Amino acid sequence: MYSIRRVYKTKIGKAREAALLLREISDVYTDAGQRNKAVIYYNGGTLPCPKEELNRIYMHWSTEIIDSPYRDDNKFPSMDGKYDIFKELLDDSDGPTSWMEFWEEIK
Repeated sequence: MYSIRRVYKTKIGKAREAALLLREISDVYTDAGQRNKAVIYYNGGTLPCPKEELNRIYMHWSTEIIDSPYRDDNKFPSMDGKYDIFKELLDDSDGPTSWMEFWEEIK
């Protein structure tokens, strides 16, 4: 089993708004059978954390297989413009707006 976490950097003051939208986006993928239900969490500055983790959103899920999203038989679900709105909330001022982390789970 694999544990996957996608990290997003948001613009200052936009972490909660972006996290709520990411919850909707993640649910579209789950409902389409693309991935297991993800946990969405964030810190917009109201909780203690290292300063480099402020305004970050995390989407974390587990999967049996790591598949390429660009595989031939994969069909991307319709987001009805949600992802375009989400991208506007991300901070692209210094480096990438997101990255992915992968781990193997021990059961």
